[in-house]
Formats: sequence, C-alpha cells, structure tokens
Amino acid sequence: MKKKVAIFSAPSGSGKTTVVKHLISKYPRLEFSVSATTRQPRGQEVDGRDYYFLSEEEFLARVDAGEFVEYEQVYQGSYYGTLKSEVERIWNNGNIILFDVDVKGGVNLKKYFGDDALSVFIQAPSLEELRRRLEKRGTDSPEAIEKRVAKAAEEMEYADKFDVVLINDDLDICLRKAEHLPIFTDRNVALYFGTFNPLHIGHVNILKYLCGCGLDEVRMIVSPQSPFKEEASSSDAARLKAVRSKIAKLGLDVKVSDIEYQLERPSYTINTLRHLQAAEPDTHFILVMGADNLEGFKRWKDWQEIVTDYEIWVYPRPGVENTEALCKDLQAKLLDAPLTDISSTDIRNGKKTSGLD
Repeated sequence: MKKKVAIFSAPSGSGKTTVVKHLISKYPRLEFSVSATTRQPRGQEVDGRDYYFLSEEEFLARVDAGEFVEYEQVYQGSYYGTLKSEVERIWNNGNIILFDVDVKGGVNLKKYFGDDALSVFIQAPSLEELRRRLEKRGTDSPEAIEKRVAKAAEEMEYADKFDVVLINDDLDICLRKAEHLPIFTDRNVALYFGTFNPLHIGHVNILKYLCGCGLDEVRMIVSPQSPFKEEASSSDAARLKAVRSKIAKLGLDVKVSDIEYQLERPSYTINTLRHLQAAEPDTHFILVMGADNLEGFKRWKDWQEIVTDYEIWVYPRPGVENTEALCKDLQAKLLDAPLTDISSTDIRNGKKTSGLD
C-alpha cells in the first residue's frame, strides 16, 4: 500500500476547515497527525489524542536526536512539531496522514514528504470575498479583519508552490473537487485525447513529458471523430492501427485506447470520462489537452461536470496568448511542457512533415 500524505493549507476564511471535515467524514482512512507541543494541556485535552505533551527539555532533546519531521517555536518557550513516530504510526495503520497547517508549514511539509504528499491550497475567489466572509462571521473587529486580509494577500503568493489549488467560490463544487483529489484513489492516469490524424512530433513530445510526470499510466484516447471537426480523411481503423504502430516503434510506455470506437458517436469527452470512471472507479483520471482548446471549452457537452469531477492539465500551444487566464478560469493546471509549432492540419495540407520519419 502506498504511503500517502494530504496537506491542506489556506488563508483564514477560505473554508479549509469545512473542506477538511467533509473529507474526514467521507474517507475513514484520513487520519489527523497528532502534533507534539511543550505547552500545558487545556481543558479536557488528553495526551496522545489532542497533542503529545512534552517538556521543553524532552522536546529539544528529540529535536537533537532527529525525531521530528518539522517543528517551530511559535512563542518563546512554546514549541510545536510533528514526530516521525507519529507519521509511521499512521502509515502502519494503512491510513493517509492529514495535515491541516498554515501556508508556510504546508510548503515545508511538501518539501519533506515529496511525491508521497499531495499539497492542497484552498482560497476564496478574491480578497474582497474573503473580507466579506470574515465580516459575516462577526467574530473579529474591523482592524483584525484588515490584518487577516493583509495576511491572506501575502499567503496567496504561495499558491503556486502547492500541487493543487481549489478555489472555494461555490462550496458544493469545491467539496466535489476535493473528493476527486488523486490521493484518494489507487491509480493516476492521464488521458490524452485526439484524432492524431496524423500523429506527429508535437504529440510525441507531450507524451514523453507525461511519461516523466510520475503517473501510473499515460493513455491515448484515439477519437474516431471530433464533434467540432470535419470527418477524418483516413479511415478510423487505419488511423488507429497507424498510431499503435508508431507508438510501439518509438518504445513509449503509453497505452493506445480504442474506447471511443466502442461508444456511441459523436465522441463527446464527458461520455468517455463517465464510461471510464464507471469501469475503473478507483482511478483518478486527468484530462490532458492543448491550450488551443480552452477558448471553446465551454461549448463542450457538460463542460461544468468535467471541470468539477476531473483534473485538467493543459499544455501550451502557439498563438494562444491568454493561456494562464483561461487555465485559472477552469482551475486547470498549466504544464511546463515543450512548445512545438506543428499541427496535424499543416501536415495534411502539405505545409509540414510529421517529424517522425
């Protein structure tokens, strides 16, 4: 069983606590990491359940012995930290470690755990909305609210250091997206859709990039026909055979799927995603597409469901200048993938060659 760590961070008022509580109720394998501290127990707090209460002398001795994942001195003589033994305890129980920490702590934990961890940054759609939520709480003075908003503005600068950013605009959608985070499934599979008519060096460069992303599988979904494009000139069967042959010759660790040849046509992406998810419920599917698809994405069938229930990765394409803004609007991840100025249309029109001969 994979060792997994879920790290949640957010500026105050972003809704992190609501999201974390929801996930704990849905996934019994999530288990909070119990921190160690040098402060005294409060109220009904119990050692080993709420905190591991240590003397300052014992705490620092364990620091010197290298027994902490991370620690910090919050106030003079007041230390907090995560014991390595606590991490091993949760993993030995077969559970996922859950950290609910401040933004800087989240960044440090991600550095420590690396690929074993998924770091999630939750934020309100804007500072103005964050201020409104804090005012609605009615628990802080206007001065305190302004301090929180100022701190949130600073913390939001760290968002790009996290694996996933969830914008909590609509709570129901945010919770659904949180439920579909890849850490809660057994396999992560990238789905690269296209007619690949013909397959060219640009496609191959993206595939090679995806193969280096630590995924469990990279899968090409060869489409018989796009609802937004003219019928492919070559026969569907011949094109599928050509793609499989070329991928095999290149020695790429990529699966070529004919699933859309088996489904009802025209081939809508959401129908394929639904079919695959029903067939492989323990798989986290990632939709991979070019930036040139972003401007027309909201014309796709049930595009809202795709955005809510699936992760989207976007690779850059020539001539798309507002890619970052479009990705942000769809909460998609922009890949640092190679930019190749070539298209299948250019090849079919005799303007360029595939680069694979």
